[in-house]
Amino acid sequence: MPQISSKSFALSSTSLQWMIWEITEDLPFFQTFPENWVANKHLENTASQKIVESTAARFCLWNVCQQISKGPWDLRRDDRNRPYFNQSDYHISLSHSFPFVAAVISHKKPVGIDLERFGRQVEKIGPRFLSAEEWNRWQNSHADLTKAWACKEAVYKAMGVPGLAFQQDIQLPSFANNPFEIRVKDKKITISMEEFEHFACSIAIEN
Repeated sequence: MPQISSKSFALSSTSLQWMIWEITEDLPFFQTFPENWVANKHLENTASQKIVESTAARFCLWNVCQQISKGPWDLRRDDRNRPYFNQSDYHISLSHSFPFVAAVISHKKPVGIDLERFGRQVEKIGPRFLSAEEWNRWQNSHADLTKAWACKEAVYKAMGVPGLAFQQDIQLPSFANNPFEIRVKDKKITISMEEFEHFACSIAIEN
């Protein structure tokens, strides 16, 4: 089974459940959730790999949801194409970077998850998403640059604020502590990181 991680834990006084999967299967393997969860409609003109990624991420979400309750789980998409549960106090977030996908669910508090593969040319975009201080701190460490990118993406997803600036609005401390807390706008955000052999994963949740 290519499941890499499946955990239930508390972060910022909130119960979280998440799953990470490495895709080695074909699309039909992942299509085990209700028909209304199918993401293919909005991906009709997308490469088949992206369809598999999106479906596999929902497969992970469906499995963590089943650990909580049999439902119903009414999955919908908002005007920014982000998935959410209708009339529910559970918050969700998905991430995929082939061949890896991830899903997280939290009770009552907005959450964001992001995974980034090591080996991507993150050094080229580092100055665009890091402040000058952050760039000076991490520019010589590919692993830390990748983790910083994952952290900021997770925070952006958790906040759900259009136009949030990675450089100015999301400032990260050194990675001496894990988890750690930052302030973004008027919100306190707790970030937890996991580092695997081929990728880094971050989860951000509003306090």
